[in-house]
Amino acid sequence: MDLNYKLFMKITFFALAMIFVSQPSKAQSFEGEYGFFDHLGAGVSVGVDGIGIDVATPVTDWAAIRAGISFMPKIKYTKSINLKDEDPALNDEANVEAKLNIFDFKMLADFYPFKTSSFHITAGFFVGSENAVTATSNDIIRNPADYGNVGIKLGNKRVTTDRDGKVTVDMKVNSFKPYIGLGFGRAIPKKNRVSVSCDFGVKFWGKPGLGVSTVKDEWGNISYHKFQYDELGPNDNEDLKDAIEIIEKIKVYPVLNIRVCGRIF
Repeated sequence: MDLNYKLFMKITFFALAMIFVSQPSKAQSFEGEYGFFDHLGAGVSVGVDGIGIDVATPVTDWAAIRAGISFMPKIKYTKSINLKDEDPALNDEANVEAKLNIFDFKMLADFYPFKTSSFHITAGFFVGSENAVTATSNDIIRNPADYGNVGIKLGNKRVTTDRDGKVTVDMKVNSFKPYIGLGFGRAIPKKNRVSVSCDFGVKFWGKPGLGVSTVKDEWGNISYHKFQYDELGPNDNEDLKDAIEIIEKIKVYPVLNIRVCGRIF
């Protein structure tokens, strides 16, 4: 997680703590009815989908709306790919560093089957980053004189580096991601000032592809392309083909988190 994320989280947690501490003690219990936008709550969640921060307001006793952000820490993973059978100008192996790159705005609606129910059905959407994973490598090409010209052949295109010898590949998904799920707990607590809830569901982010911004066609033109597995041939790099085949199968992203939420008023 970079410095901006750490600073943002510290400020958010401090603000929420000050809000809860500053409330009068007589407001520690509330069991009345919820009306249209007459209360406000805030929550922080941690789970498979990363870290979430949101605010919530009731529509009625049977529904509530949540809006906020969700992001993953910048977790990194390094893997070596085999380039031995590629162009002789390439290194035999190259180290590729992959990094999660998920940051979304979310708008969710919770629906409760009963007035006092903790169980809820949630529907809504996430919208944000298209690059779920970004992978980079700086050691694909042996000779710096070949930077920007030599690369890995994929289909009828060639993945090349920039002028500094760096190649960047993204796992591309839809920026708009519908969501549906189930959960337990109220978006805004009724009986206590603070409570815990949990959610389980899926984000539908479409069919992922391998997006490369430095590709050259047979005429030497650089463009952007989102590779799909069915356009690759038997002579293309097997490691990259396997990666594309795997990520294309991940058409939904699971969401499982625990949310600590509080009623502001």
